[in-house]
Order: sequence, then C-alpha cells, then structure tokens
Amino acid sequence: MACFVESIVVAGVLSVVKKGVAKKEEACGSVQNTAHKISWSRKLGWLVNMLWGGAFLLCIEHIWHGEIVAYPPFLTAMSSPEDTQAMIHEILTIGSAQVALIVAIWAIMVVCADKMYANLTSKAQMA
Repeated sequence: MACFVESIVVAGVLSVVKKGVAKKEEACGSVQNTAHKISWSRKLGWLVNMLWGGAFLLCIEHIWHGEIVAYPPFLTAMSSPEDTQAMIHEILTIGSAQVALIVAIWAIMVVCADKMYANLTSKAQMA
C-alpha cells in the first residue's frame, strides 16, 4: 500500500544530513579520500541513493497495481478509516523492515569498500 513512504522520509532526512556532513568535511579539509578512508559524505550518498532507488521502484510497483492513483487521496488505502489503519500498520512494519535491510546491506558495503580501499592504497604505497 504505502511501505515506500518510510524509505522516502528516511532518504529525505539523510539527504539533509549528508549535505551537513559534506559542509563539515569541506570546512575541515577532509573532503578528499584520505590514505585509508572514504569520506562519510560519499558513504552517506550511497545510502541515500539506495533508499531513493528502492522507494522509486516500490512507487512504480504500487502505481502498476493501482494502489497509487492520479487523483486525491492518491493512495487508495486512504479511502476508508480501516484501510488507512492497515496502511499505517504496513508503513510501520514492512517499511521499517525494508529500511533496516537497506541500512544493513549498506553497512556491509561500507565495511567491504573500506577494506578494499585500504588494500589498494597500501599496495600503491608499497610500489
């Protein structure tokens, strides 16, 4: 029904956080990737892109199944109080699970990227 809403909210908040982190890194002069590190703003960018991409695909899927329409109330689940309650329950359960899974995959990706980057830079320094 509207499980993608939570991904949109989290992606929006993290977009603002990412801009703040990027400004702070710029002020400190640590925007460039250091010897064994990828900047946090870049890592947050990966997460934001993953969240926006997932939300977009889910939105397309919900349009395809007729759960999102071009006229108010736009979400068909908001047509009755019972459906709205079920929609809110879905957002809080399924949406939270989706965001948690995306964040877990992102965390694994960040750890792997840091290790790969550290290996590349240490090999380059040895050569």
